[in-house]
Amino acid sequence: MKRLATLAAASALALGLAACKQADGPAADATASAAGDLTLPVSINAAMVGMIDHSADYLFALGNGDMPRNDNDWHMVSNSAYEIMLGGAVIQIPGTGEFDRQWVQEPEWIRLSEELTEIGADAVELAQAKSTDQEAWRAVGDRLIQNCNECHQAYKPEIPSEGILRGSTERQSRGISIFGY
Repeated sequence: MKRLATLAAASALALGLAACKQADGPAADATASAAGDLTLPVSINAAMVGMIDHSADYLFALGNGDMPRNDNDWHMVSNSAYEIMLGGAVIQIPGTGEFDRQWVQEPEWIRLSEELTEIGADAVELAQAKSTDQEAWRAVGDRLIQNCNECHQAYKPEIPSEGILRGSTERQSRGISIFGY
C-alpha cells in the first residue's frame, strides 16, 4: 500500500510538472528548471517493474477472457490501468539509473512514454465502463506488448520485457483466474 501511495504521489507530481512545462512565460521557465532537477528516488527500471509488470497482467487477463467477477476485481483492474497510464508520465522523470538522464532526453523515449500513457488511458476507459469486450482488452494488451517490446529493443536489449502474457498465460494454462485465490 505504501509503495502504491509513493508511486501515485510521484505520478501526480510528474503530471503536474508536465502540464506546467507546457505553459508560457517566466513561471513556466522556473517550473521547467525545477522539473529538470527532479529525480525519482529509484531507477526508471525499478519504477517500471514496480508499476507496469504486475499491472499489465490484469489487462492481459481480460484480453484472454479472464473477466472480473465482482466490484473488487474491477477495482484491481482499474488501479492497474491507472498505473499503466501514470507509468508513462513517471518514466519521463530521470531516476537513479545509469542511463536515466540520457533516456528522458531522447525523442523516441518520450514518444514511447507518451504512448504508454495513452494505452493506460484506453484501459482506464474500458475499466470504468466495466467492459467485458475481450477483443477490446486484447487490443489494449497487444498495444502494450508492442510498446514494451519497442522500448526494450531500443533501450534495454540485454533485458527483454518479461515475456508476452507471462503471468496470465501461466495461470490460464492451469485454469486459474487472476482474480481468484
